[in-house]
Amino acid sequence: MKSKISRKQAILYWLKLGFISFGGPASQISMMYEDIVEKKKWIDDKSFFHALNFTMVLPGPEAQQLATYLGWLIHGRLGGLIAGTLFILPSFFILSLLTYLYINYSDNIWGEGILYGIKAAVIAIIFYASIKIAKKVLIKYYYWITAIFAFLAINIFNVNLPIIIITAGIFGLIFHLSKKSNKEIKEKKINFFDNKILLRSLKTFLKFLIIWLAVFSIIFYTNEDILIDLSIFFSKAALVTFGGAYALLPYVFQNIIESQGWLTSQQMIDGLALGESTPGPLIMIVTYVGFIVGWYNDILNISSPLISAILCGSIATFFTFIPSFAFIFIGAPLIELSKDNKSLEIPLNFITSAVVGLIANLGYILAYNSLWIDNNGSNYFDKHLLILIVLSLLALTKAKVGILPLIITLGLTGMMMKLYF
Repeated sequence: MKSKISRKQAILYWLKLGFISFGGPASQISMMYEDIVEKKKWIDDKSFFHALNFTMVLPGPEAQQLATYLGWLIHGRLGGLIAGTLFILPSFFILSLLTYLYINYSDNIWGEGILYGIKAAVIAIIFYASIKIAKKVLIKYYYWITAIFAFLAINIFNVNLPIIIITAGIFGLIFHLSKKSNKEIKEKKINFFDNKILLRSLKTFLKFLIIWLAVFSIIFYTNEDILIDLSIFFSKAALVTFGGAYALLPYVFQNIIESQGWLTSQQMIDGLALGESTPGPLIMIVTYVGFIVGWYNDILNISSPLISAILCGSIATFFTFIPSFAFIFIGAPLIELSKDNKSLEIPLNFITSAVVGLIANLGYILAYNSLWIDNNGSNYFDKHLLILIVLSLLALTKAKVGILPLIITLGLTGMMMKLYF
C-alpha cells in the first residue's frame, strides 16, 4: 500500500494527536476527521466514514480502532500499529502519573479548578463534533430520522448502544432492499471468500493469538493470582463490550467493585474523572484500575508500590488493546472490499447516522449532569460553567480556535475561577 505521506509525517501527527485528543471518542473522531480529511487531505470522506462505520460495530474503543484503521489505510500494517499505539501511549504515561498524584495528593484546589475548566471545553468539543459530522452525514431525511431515533432510544428508553447500532444497520438494509426491488441496481460483487484475503486474515489472527498466548503464559508462570486475574478480566472485557468505552465502563464498574473488590465505588468515580480529563481513549481508565490494584497489593514480592502499580497498569492496558489491533488488521482488508457495494454501504451509512444521535446524546448527558448540581438535596444550576461551554463552542465554530489552545485556556480559566471566586 503506497502513500505520498511520509512515515515521519504520520508518526508526528499520531503522536501529537495522542497528546491533544481530549474529550472522549466523539471529539477524537471529530479531530481525526478535521485533520486527516479536511486539512491534510490524506484520505477522502468516503474512506473515513467507511472506516468509522466498521469500528462502530466492533467491541472495544472505537476512536483507537479508527486511528489504527486510518493508519493502516495510509501506511499498511506498520502504519496502523504506529497510529494505534501512539494514540494511547501518551495517555498511558499521563494517566499513570495522575494516578500516582491522586493516590498521594488527592485534595488540591488547583487540580480541581483545571478539571472544572476542561470539563466545559470537553462538553463544547462533543457538541462541535456532532454538528460537524451531522453536516457531512445527515444529507437525506431518513438519515435525520435515524439520528433522532438513536438519540431518543438511548436517552429516553435506555436502549443499549449495540442494539441501537444493529437496529440502524438492519433498518438500512431493509430500506436499501425495498428501493432495490423497485429499481434494478447493479452492484459490485464482493468475494469475501477470496483465498488470498482469507489466508492473510487467518495468518493475522494466528499471529495475534500467539502474541496473546506468549504474554499470558509468562504471567501464568509467575503464579501471581492478581496478574492472572487482570489478564483474563481485561481480555474478556475487550471481547464482549460492544459499543466502545461507554459500554465497557459499566461492565468494569460492576465487576471491579462488586465481583473482584479491587476498588471502591469512590475510587472508580475519581478514576472516571481523571480519564475524562486526560487525552486518549476514555477506556484508558483501565490503566488507572491496574495502577490502583498494583499499588495496594504486593505483586511478586517486589516491595515497591510504584513498580507493582506500573506493572499492573501495563498488563491491564495490554490485554484491553491487543484485541482492538487484531480486529482491525483481520477485518479491514475484508471491509475495504465492500466500499462500492450499496447493500453494505447504505446500512453502514444508517449506522453512522445513528452515531450522530449517540454523540449528541453524550453531549447532552454530560452537560445536564455538569450544569445541574445536587447541593445538599437542592438542585443548583452552574451558570458559570454554562458560560464557559457557550464561549468554548463559539470559539470552535466562529473563531476557529484549535482544540489544544482551547483546552489549555479553559484549564487555566477554571483554575483561576476556583482560586479567586
